[in-house]
Amino acid sequence: MIIKAAHFAVAAHSGQFRKFGHVNRPYVMHPGRVAARVSILPEATEMMVAAAWLHDVVEDTRFGIGELQLVFGQAVALLVGELTNTSKQQYPGLNREGRKAKDRERLVSVSREAKSIKLIDRIDNLMETEDDLETPCEFAELYRYESGLLLDVLRGTDAGLEAELEALLV
Repeated sequence: MIIKAAHFAVAAHSGQFRKFGHVNRPYVMHPGRVAARVSILPEATEMMVAAAWLHDVVEDTRFGIGELQLVFGQAVALLVGELTNTSKQQYPGLNREGRKAKDRERLVSVSREAKSIKLIDRIDNLMETEDDLETPCEFAELYRYESGLLLDVLRGTDAGLEAELEALLV
């Protein structure tokens, strides 16, 4: 299932590149790094690693949860659904601050597995933002601030990942 998810993610994100960090790198390298980190968690399951590969597919490609369910089953699709920010679709007129607040409200009730993957996703994004000299300082500061708010919602999940994210916020 993990190899299948990796292949699916590569195909789904084909032609996409990172907006910050190493902008000439294929986008799929990000979910690949997230999946690699998830795979070494003591509680990692095949389903978690597959969902890590697929965590941005619904937000950033033409594929929906229904298609993921057909290919990977309900458990993986549900986990990807927990990881998918839905505020842009649900609240199209809301500004960024309002959308991010709605996304955090939703994340309070997701599974521990989803929260662990979300922590790793945010760590990877922050590390890439910090490495990027091209990212405007205003966005990097905003992203760090939003990450702190997100960390508050994800606390109680994994002390090591929480500490790692917190260290990136200073």
